[in-house]
Amino acid sequence: MSNDRSILVCGIGETASAVARRLFAEGYAVSLYRATAPFMLRRRMSFADAWYDGYALLDGVEARRADVNAEFQLGLRTREFIPLLRGRYSDALERWPWDVVVAVHEDKEPVTLASPDDAELTIGLGAGFLPDRDCDLVVETEGPDPGAIRRKGAAAQNRGRPAAPEHRDVLAPAAGLFRADVSIGAAVQPGATLGSVGDVPVLAPMAGRVLGIARKEQAVIEGEPVAELSSSHATPVAGIGFANQLISRGVSFAIEMELEGFEPFSFEDWF
Repeated sequence: MSNDRSILVCGIGETASAVARRLFAEGYAVSLYRATAPFMLRRRMSFADAWYDGYALLDGVEARRADVNAEFQLGLRTREFIPLLRGRYSDALERWPWDVVVAVHEDKEPVTLASPDDAELTIGLGAGFLPDRDCDLVVETEGPDPGAIRRKGAAAQNRGRPAAPEHRDVLAPAAGLFRADVSIGAAVQPGATLGSVGDVPVLAPMAGRVLGIARKEQAVIEGEPVAELSSSHATPVAGIGFANQLISRGVSFAIEMELEGFEPFSFEDWF
């Protein structure tokens, strides 16, 4: 593996953050990109808060918003943190001679990856990307084999992973600005106030632990999830989940194969 390779990861949610963190830890020069403000609940399992607060930590790695070029250059060259770019995708592409672009579709974020020509290697994560049309290859994020590399055909459709039976979304009772009263990881009892939308309280429907919750002053619509609870206090609320570990490993393996000259193993060579 060459640590001179530079990688742009388009996205800031759980999957994109897991990929960026792994590649950063492996010695690549990594930058995140997100054009619009993210709406995410499990914020301690991603770098999402960096978009608002200027920085965020995920498993000991910092992402830092790089609105000025000096901050971007500092992060990319020193590898002390992962710089986060905002604005137009075309500007992010032109900011650096990227060797790899990795992209995932997230909530209302505009589609990135205009073509496989965006970098030497382009990787789409999950449904919505097609090899040879949008990118060079796709890494599965859904279905029975997250992290699998696909060079032909569409990835499994993103229907969302089945919710664990102990997990439950809490929906906004009205449209407006959500104001959280509890933090991620907090233990709550049935009927506890999680926050409010305007003057309408948002109440916990069960006892459990807060896995995720919308940011304070987040604009929400009626019926939209604003918190997620788990009845199990052992459920992790921070760090990288198992499926995203598999996905990030698949991306790393794809980059090694494509750029570092590793040949895939084949039993045909034995005959």
